[in-house]
Amino acid sequence: MDANITKNRLGNMLSYDWVKILITAVAAIVFWALIFTMTATRITAAQQFTVFNYTGNLSFSATDFYDVYSKAFRDGDFSDEVLEIDEFDLPTMAEVASTQLEAQTSVGAGDLIFAADVPNLSSAAYKDPVTGEDAHYHYLEELLRVYRYKMFHLDPNNEESFFKLMEKYLNPYFGGNYATGTLDKGLAEKDFRARIARNKDKRYKKEEQIKVGLASEYERLEKYRDALVEFYGYLDKGYISITPTTIRDTKNPAKIEGYGCYSINLCPETDNSGAENPMKKLSSTLAYQTTYVDEQGVEKPVKSAVNMHVCFFRLEGVEAGYEYEGLLFVNSLIRHTLSQVA
Repeated sequence: MDANITKNRLGNMLSYDWVKILITAVAAIVFWALIFTMTATRITAAQQFTVFNYTGNLSFSATDFYDVYSKAFRDGDFSDEVLEIDEFDLPTMAEVASTQLEAQTSVGAGDLIFAADVPNLSSAAYKDPVTGEDAHYHYLEELLRVYRYKMFHLDPNNEESFFKLMEKYLNPYFGGNYATGTLDKGLAEKDFRARIARNKDKRYKKEEQIKVGLASEYERLEKYRDALVEFYGYLDKGYISITPTTIRDTKNPAKIEGYGCYSINLCPETDNSGAENPMKKLSSTLAYQTTYVDEQGVEKPVKSAVNMHVCFFRLEGVEAGYEYEGLLFVNSLIRHTLSQVA
């Protein structure tokens, strides 16, 4: 049988109407797919909320973290500006984790990262310059050595810290005092409409859409104000703390590269009254694997959240005033933990 493709045979085949219709349909589908792809509203960095789990911590999937995280999203703990949430367990090998983290943050992904301030026993030991004993760099220290330049400073007394910037952002909307003032809806509306025009936000083309958006904008500002007041309350009670992390030079551990308040300790050993910190219940949600010695002197594995820290990324692509969603989630996490001991 002669099955060779010739010019005549190809011409005859293309002369059939159904072939022409099929080609036209495929071309139309491709054309409209390109149009929709090019004109579709893309989610912004502020609308995508992402958390990372640094090496040393148990996997998010090994705890009830995902349930708590997704519940916070479903229950509206975030503002309406957050449209999607995501989470990443970084690999347990620090070098690989750093590569993946760099790739993610370089494209504007990432809001929070959790890291335990406990020794990384898999790293090379060094002689402690004070005690002379073998010591290991901590996971948090290893993280901050490389990435603190992409993070918010968190010292509440530093005028450029996350919290002071948040106060400065909120104060004008609440008559100069975010904690006790009443929301100035006129100013909020003016700034909201200006942002829509500046960003050409396609969600608000009609006046009725703008009015719906305004209601969400008022709620966002109120949530930020309430979150800051709530957080300072936890800080005053000592359920959480903000203390500098010592960052040692890797070649010379006796040399200190710097001290930095770049993280929140979500579970100090005790609260400000000296009592055992109820935030230890955080271990069901965020934890690292450690051991303890029982009454018989037997070493046993246990999960712990003591000295579990969280850092806030300061990334490009998030408009000023919209980088405070992380505090809403941190408060949600603290409330969930404290509710287990109430």
